[in-house]
Amino acid sequence: MAAARNGKSGLLEKWRIDEKPVKIDKWDGAAVKNSLDDAAKKVVLEKYCYTENFQLVDGRLLICTVSCLFAMLALVWDYLHPFPESRPVLACCVVSYFIMMGILTLYTSYKEKNIFLVALQRDPAGMDPDQVWQLSSSLKRFDDQYTLRVSFADGKSKKWRDLEFTKSVSAFFDENGTLAMDQFEKCVSELHDALATDKKTK
Repeated sequence: MAAARNGKSGLLEKWRIDEKPVKIDKWDGAAVKNSLDDAAKKVVLEKYCYTENFQLVDGRLLICTVSCLFAMLALVWDYLHPFPESRPVLACCVVSYFIMMGILTLYTSYKEKNIFLVALQRDPAGMDPDQVWQLSSSLKRFDDQYTLRVSFADGKSKKWRDLEFTKSVSAFFDENGTLAMDQFEKCVSELHDALATDKKTK
């Protein structure tokens, strides 16, 4: 019995993320949101041992890279062929750059949305398709209501299900701005476990 308890506590210690308490300025909305997002991300990746998928971020980086290449081309071309000879190429690069910025805006608004984690739950046998988990959040400016949404996509049916909670950030931070990881971890796990249980019953 004692050995079982020791084994369980050892497993918990392996993925606990409050070894070094997270402390932030609780009046800084961006810092509050980022710390909660990072904590939720670590719970999903370390507690449930999922694999992070970077395709969503890679898409944004690709768009930014292409934009930077247009800017670099304009600089190099203008150096090799001083203005006004370089005018047509400069105009083309400037227009292309702003088009890419428009594409980036659409990508972040409609594709990324507020998603900060895409994780894959791989089949141990390697037979079934990967299950997909997504975490997204929102915290409006000058508001204390933090919303975390956990979404799940079945690898076979590709159907999405999601659950979310909205709570005041004061429920997760003490007066000194230290994250109460136990409380937050419990809320994240409840969303995940509810979706996982629903997945098994269908």
